[in-house]
Amino acid sequence: MRLRTGTISLALALIAAALQPARAREAPSDADMRAAHAALLGLAQDGTLPERDEMADVYYSIVDNPEAPRLVTRLEVSGAPCRARATSALQFPGKWAVLTLDRIDLARVTRVTAYASVDDMIAEANPVPLDSPAARQVVLTGEGLFCSSRLSLSGGASRDSCADRLDLSMMDEEQQVRGRSALAIVADFCKAPAFRKR
Repeated sequence: MRLRTGTISLALALIAAALQPARAREAPSDADMRAAHAALLGLAQDGTLPERDEMADVYYSIVDNPEAPRLVTRLEVSGAPCRARATSALQFPGKWAVLTLDRIDLARVTRVTAYASVDDMIAEANPVPLDSPAARQVVLTGEGLFCSSRLSLSGGASRDSCADRLDLSMMDEEQQVRGRSALAIVADFCKAPAFRKR
């Protein structure tokens, strides 16, 4: 009798697990979360892949002239995956100039607006549905969405600021794939208020 009861309990547990929504079982991977943050921060442009450094991704701006400064950015996702930090340094040949620490919280997005062109986005005119194939620029807003601290390595005073806006460009096919993936994570995993209202 005890064996039969145990077998029935196991069967019920397996059935219950199978009936759980797929979304609840399949959280985005760490790499997916980093890719979403990178897309929203405008990193990895032109299909460049980051270097993996322990638990972070390191991005380098592309420069044609080796004597020109380049931006080095280290992106880390925190224990709360919808939050990330990026440490950026402007590197001149042989020296550093400015260090920036950025913090982003995707769960703070309270409004999402899509536009068909940069001109419409700048003018804040003619918005299109977010799922429209015509959407080329997406504006995400929310209080304290993106905060930044800048420190001059030459000894200047540090500056702290918070922005309530992130712009997501989806001009070509690659950007659209990355952008749609990032928006899906913001909506489905981070449960941003902007998407709960829909």
